[in-house]
Amino acid sequence: MRTPINSSRLITPVVRDRDFHDMKELCIEFATSINFDLDYQQLLRESASMKEVYKMPKGAGFLLKADNQSIGCIGLQKVNYNTVEIKKFYIRPSTSIQKWSKNLLEVAIDWATQSNYKKVRVDPEATHPSLKKLFTETDFREKFVRDENSDTMVKALEKLLVSIPEYYQYQKS
Repeated sequence: MRTPINSSRLITPVVRDRDFHDMKELCIEFATSINFDLDYQQLLRESASMKEVYKMPKGAGFLLKADNQSIGCIGLQKVNYNTVEIKKFYIRPSTSIQKWSKNLLEVAIDWATQSNYKKVRVDPEATHPSLKKLFTETDFREKFVRDENSDTMVKALEKLLVSIPEYYQYQKS
């Protein structure tokens, strides 16, 4: 799957070792560019397992490339048979970050839909503040979900990928 955006920009799936390396580098770049204390050992462990986490069937990744250089990525991880979660989402700062973010998000949502997932979820606290508006504009809604690690309820943004008219009909009654 190669999704042309314009003559110099392209979105490609993360499948080759080089792609996983580029995704890892972008994630480290993002993590080191934000202003809060990082657990570098955790970051390095996570970076080392990038291929295992974002390779089918556990997940998927996509790279945004400009002039054959990776400038952005999105990584999705399977939560359960119905839900996939956006765990990584970063584009190098530029004047058109919103436009390219939207294109990358659309490709990820298309992949999730074609892979028969019913929902796409993202943790709003782990998201760059500039992307929260994008999630709202693309019909992500706030919801409390059970955290699989701690079994507590946490706030998430979630988008339904399927419409179930019968369900809504019963809700109205």
